[in-house]
Amino acid sequence: MLSYLSIFLLMILEGIGFPVPSEVIIPLVGYYSRQGQIDFLTGILIGTLGSLSGSLIDFFIGYKLGYPFLKRYGKYFLIDDKKLEKLIIWFSRFGVLAVFFFRFVPEIRALISFPAGIAKMRLVKFVIPTFLGHFIWDFALGWLGYLFYYQINYIITFAERISELILILFIIAIVSYVVYRVTKRR
Repeated sequence: MLSYLSIFLLMILEGIGFPVPSEVIIPLVGYYSRQGQIDFLTGILIGTLGSLSGSLIDFFIGYKLGYPFLKRYGKYFLIDDKKLEKLIIWFSRFGVLAVFFFRFVPEIRALISFPAGIAKMRLVKFVIPTFLGHFIWDFALGWLGYLFYYQINYIITFAERISELILILFIIAIVSYVVYRVTKRR
């Protein structure tokens, strides 16, 4: 069962860029809301606030460490002063649009927060498109989870059976190993 707290914490990790895909978490919000276990809109808002929190963490890392760090160590990442200046100019021109539209691109959706921070984007100009992008993405994924409830239910049932089989095989492997070690000593 997915709780509001687990949604929030998982989506913070997703917003930071950890391999916790919103494409798995948020459809479950729709799935569990269809069962009546959580409220759809509350789950989406909590997930969006979690993603926003993770994005803000990345933004502030970029803001505090980014420019001086890249200025000093960028050559090791093939980023020279010229490329760094181009990034800042590009972000000052297209930053709001980039922050909004890259929220819909998996893998890049978490990374866009770093260049926004490095470019010292104004916080309001970062938060509004980030929140809107996350909310639209999360709402669409949650709605898919709600619509495809029966298909997700089948997948969950199948995964439970597979996990039971894996658990049984794991227990057999451990018991076999223990029996082998005990008999080997004699």
